[in-house]
Amino acid sequence: MERKTFIKKYGIYIFIYVIFLVGIVGHASPHTFDLMVTITPFTLFIMGTFVLYHAVKKNGIALLVWAMGTYLITFTLEIIGVHTGFIFGDYNYGDVLSPSLFGVPLVIGYNWVFVILGAACIVQHYISRLLFFASAAGLITVLFDIFLEPVAIQLGYWTWDTGYVPLQNYAAWFAISFAAAWVLKRFKVAFYTPVAIHYFIAQLLFFVALYFL
Repeated sequence: MERKTFIKKYGIYIFIYVIFLVGIVGHASPHTFDLMVTITPFTLFIMGTFVLYHAVKKNGIALLVWAMGTYLITFTLEIIGVHTGFIFGDYNYGDVLSPSLFGVPLVIGYNWVFVILGAACIVQHYISRLLFFASAAGLITVLFDIFLEPVAIQLGYWTWDTGYVPLQNYAAWFAISFAAAWVLKRFKVAFYTPVAIHYFIAQLLFFVALYFL
């Protein structure tokens, strides 16, 4: 009985961490590296959908509407960014995260949703005031991107024309995440879900591990 209760309570979280642990080991091995790179966009899509299902099931349709809106906005901003360099700086996506539309992988907007949602859920229990809440969520996503960038570049997710990550990129990350988190809180969208937190942490650990490896 206790074993069944444990699996029911923590099985989802264990599953998320196992998937990313496999990813760390797979990327670290030259024998499985190419396979890991190939399945990356599909893994992100499947895991994201898994998290979104549980989040919406727990919190309701308003969260799905927010997720769809956030996807469309971030994906549009990425398209503008790739073609103008105005938002993030001058960068281009590689083929690793394909399929793409207008030069931007479709999964990019999807992952924006879960990075922001995870950061917002982390902040939720500690900060209630709207401005501070959105600011803290924005800062957490920037921290995420600090570890993401060097690994993503090495894995061929994208490249920067300057050869380094401009400060403009981090400012954009903060502004976009701040705005999306602000909408969650301002319009009282029910969003808290532990699954999103563990998905955020698992991704962060993945990039931290590969950063040091």
